[in-house]
This record gives sequence, C-alpha cells and structure tokens, in this order.
Amino acid sequence: MHPEDVKAAIRKRYGTVARFVSVHNLPTSGVSDLFRGRTSARVANAVEKVLVEDAESKHSDSDRRSTATGKGVAAA
Repeated sequence: MHPEDVKAAIRKRYGTVARFVSVHNLPTSGVSDLFRGRTSARVANAVEKVLVEDAESKHSDSDRRSTATGKGVAAA
C-alpha cells in the first residue's frame, strides 16, 4: 500500500498523523520511519489496526449501498 494511502486512512480516523501518534503513545517519528523501511512492531501494529478498521468500514459501507440500491440482492 502506498504511504499516502496509509496516511489518508490514519487521517480519516484521527484527523492528523500527530494525533494518531499521540493516542497510541508512539515515537514522534515512528510513522515516518515505518515508511522509510525502519520497522517498529508497535508502530506497525497500530498502523495495521487502522488499515484493517478502514477496510472493514469500506466493506460495510458498500454492503449498505448495495442493499439500499437493490444491487447484490438475489432475484427470486
């Protein structure tokens, strides 16, 4: 996944990357370091959690839309 996509997912949930870092008590440069290939298990796990939640949110949104429009519903 592209770093900008990751940052976008973080911003959707936390507003800013700095807020995400603060909420999760991560090192200030932790997210930037992750994008540069320096891995920290704590940072990677926190980012992964946001990405999973974002993916689940997108999935449930598309389910709601397809139900509302009748798409995806089997015809009888």
